Amino acid sequence: MLAIFASGAGGEGLFYNPVVLLLSVLVAICIFVKFCGWAKGFQLSGSLKKWVFILTGVGLVFFNVLYSMGNKQILASGDWSGATIAVLASLAWILVFSFVLMAETKTQS
Repeated sequence: MLAIFASGAGGEGLFYNPVVLLLSVLVAICIFVKFCGWAKGFQLSGSLKKWVFILTGVGLVFFNVLYSMGNKQILASGDWSGATIAVLASLAWILVFSFVLMAETKTQS
């Protein structure tokens, strides 16, 4: 989140240091790779995976509209809550989608 919201602020301190931002992104990538490796140990049905993929397509439109509304809210009142909620909700859906994508598909018997 710091790399998204704080990089253009031009402040001082540890969290505005480009090296710290780069390291935080690398740590987040490592955590995500570990999460995907953990998800490979699960098995999900093909129909559940199909529905999550369909909901991801619908969510693509929904999260873009939500973030656009958040940007309008920032311009109108300076309130960042709408855009922050949109980013956090889309990141949560990324975890759901990546879990389903990485999980093995159960064989039909």
